[in-house]
Amino acid sequence: MTKFFSSVWHKFPQQISKLVATLVITFVLLFVGTIFLPVPFAHAAYSLSCNGLDAAANPYTASYLNGLFTQVRFDRSPDLPPVVSELTYETVNEQGQPIYRGGYLGMADVVLIDLSGGNVKPGSEVSVSVDNLWNLERGICGV
Repeated sequence: MTKFFSSVWHKFPQQISKLVATLVITFVLLFVGTIFLPVPFAHAAYSLSCNGLDAAANPYTASYLNGLFTQVRFDRSPDLPPVVSELTYETVNEQGQPIYRGGYLGMADVVLIDLSGGNVKPGSEVSVSVDNLWNLERGICGV
């Protein structure tokens, strides 16, 4: 019994040294990892606004959020409130460009064509029509 406790007591400083070394290495790795490795952030919504002029030369803004165009806001004259057309994805055309559809005051069709082919980023363009009257100026997307 004495031999057992003697051997344990004799190895005790070696065990403590290993424990301290392990703790120091763990601390150093955590410290270095915290400073030099990027910490992932919560994913923010990816959104862009695409501004252009409709057929009547009034400004419009198409909203792009997380991979889809969601709406087009038409700013009419200063005397009238804006018209917001909610968009739904429909299909792609022969050129592989996504097509979205909506309505204008319940009386006209709104069509948005994503000219980037689905790869929307700052500088991409959209074409918008209201009741088959295509925009005077394409929408250019930006942040």
